[in-house]
Amino acid sequence: MKFNFKKAVIIILFASALLVGAVLLFFGIKESVAIAIKTKDWFDAPGYFRDYSIYNVNSDGETTYRLKYVYYAGGAEYFIETDYGSEIIPEIDSVRTVLYEPENPENAVLKGGNSSAVYLYMGVLFTFAPIFMIICWLFVTGKTKLNVKTLDFTAGLILFVVGELAIYLMGGSLWIGNALKAMGIVVLIPGLMVAVGILQMIKTVFVSVKEKK
Repeated sequence: MKFNFKKAVIIILFASALLVGAVLLFFGIKESVAIAIKTKDWFDAPGYFRDYSIYNVNSDGETTYRLKYVYYAGGAEYFIETDYGSEIIPEIDSVRTVLYEPENPENAVLKGGNSSAVYLYMGVLFTFAPIFMIICWLFVTGKTKLNVKTLDFTAGLILFVVGELAIYLMGGSLWIGNALKAMGIVVLIPGLMVAVGILQMIKTVFVSVKEKK
């Protein structure tokens, strides 16, 4: 059998993406659970954006920033920074929720805005996007019995999940209102993804029910 170099490259790329996605999902879920357990009895306070510092500059000159927030506990002022790089610099006094240890307020985390949320977001992208593309390829080549409605619903679900994860990463909540307060109108992009995803899923279900009648 003749070796198909192009096909081999595609398989390697998809397998690599799925492997990276699985690893990111594993660490994202692991760290998110650990943080949730650690902070379950911690207090929360509004954190106000105050400043930023350069987190990284890549080879293309693109810069990401470490965001700095101030919060107040027991009448004292404390600061916390993101542990990941953000390309977006929010407005001064935009709000994020801070979780802090009651006995030691300096020990705190930003709700949603941490590396575990980034791992989850990237893990979903690197895992479910290739899987969906593989399913689409199987459908187009006639190697699966899935119908168009199933593909449409899956596409809507992926848009919804990715959009909600982006909103959570930006605002520490699945509600877009909190993300708007934290990062501004840029949140409307994942918000639109969520809206399109929901409409796509509703449309698919509605069409399926209508066809059964």
